[in-house]
Amino acid sequence: MGSVLAAYLTEGGLDVVLMDHRSERAEQLQRDGIVVQGVRGEHRARVRVSADASLMEPVDLVIVCVKAYATELALQQHVALLSPRTTVWSLQNGWGNLEAIERVVPIGQIVGGSTTMGAYLIAPGRVQHAGEGDTYIGEITGQPSQRVKEIARALTESGVVVQVHTDIRRVIWLKLLVNVGINALTAILRVRNGAILDHESIRGLMDAAIREGVRAAATQGVEFDEEKIIAAVEEVARKTALNRSSMLQDILAERRTEIDFINGVISRLGAAPVNHALTALVQGLESTFKVRQHPIS
Repeated sequence: MGSVLAAYLTEGGLDVVLMDHRSERAEQLQRDGIVVQGVRGEHRARVRVSADASLMEPVDLVIVCVKAYATELALQQHVALLSPRTTVWSLQNGWGNLEAIERVVPIGQIVGGSTTMGAYLIAPGRVQHAGEGDTYIGEITGQPSQRVKEIARALTESGVVVQVHTDIRRVIWLKLLVNVGINALTAILRVRNGAILDHESIRGLMDAAIREGVRAAATQGVEFDEEKIIAAVEEVARKTALNRSSMLQDILAERRTEIDFINGVISRLGAAPVNHALTALVQGLESTFKVRQHPIS
């Protein structure tokens, strides 16, 4: 996602730098550019890339796109980019990212966000932009502000449409519930999104996980109608039937997933046996990568 945003915003005329934690990859991307393919065709974008924030001046806006478990570390690694005038905007999956950012940046500098724009890495320097989706920004307090309006306007004019939302925590929870219903099941079963609608037993697990998620949201002061949310998540799975969820991609690539910040959050906020089981199963997949590389004897 970060590569796609950096490519489009750079081409749209903004002064953008893509930060990487690996210097050799940053050098490659700086030298060769980023090939973006998908819904807007295929082209190579020349993007400024760096792994050393100490070489730069503080910036106006930091867009955080890293995995939820890397949020605090990424900001600490690139802390030289931050000043009291820097706004930090999370566009991540899961719950807890804003709190992680607050451990590095004063809360007044943080804004929330969510996107359903689809993108995934094919290879270093090549990304697939799979779908446009909706992208939102909003103050954590829910109050309208000039800064979020200015950010939304600047990015929209540069080619990435961003909408201002006055209840950004609800938007974040809504995306979390979609991920709660889809990601773990697709990762465990190793199927594309649409497959979980084709079998009643799997669909029942999805519905139960979502119901637990709705109850967890209520403990945080965010209310949803269970039946409407289940219908909404099923519609997302239907519209993205051929997609591989990000969690499935992580499991297939034998990478750490964001399970602790998705279904794991639900299981920590109250009685949620289905989400607890899904969390444990995905954690089990993560911990047995090496074991499953060898046949059982």
